[in-house]
Amino acid sequence: MKMKKRVLCVYDGPRRLWKDDMMLDQEFEVRVPMDDGKSYVTDLDVQTLERAAALHDASPEEKGPWIPDNVMGARQGMPVAGEVHRFMV
Repeated sequence: MKMKKRVLCVYDGPRRLWKDDMMLDQEFEVRVPMDDGKSYVTDLDVQTLERAAALHDASPEEKGPWIPDNVMGARQGMPVAGEVHRFMV
């Protein structure tokens, strides 16, 4: 059994709106051919893009409050490189 996995992380600037893991057994994969006849897109790929589009189109009320620790590059109690000298004796 082969599984395909997609991890969807949707950001609005530095704010992460959503993170989701989706898995699908390759046996049940639906391949939709592209116009060139050589390429295809899977139904899991289409679903992933539709979810991302829906999250980006959400209103501020639907997005909810911004939680500061849910930010790319947010400090989690560790000093950044420029501040390390303060902690050295």
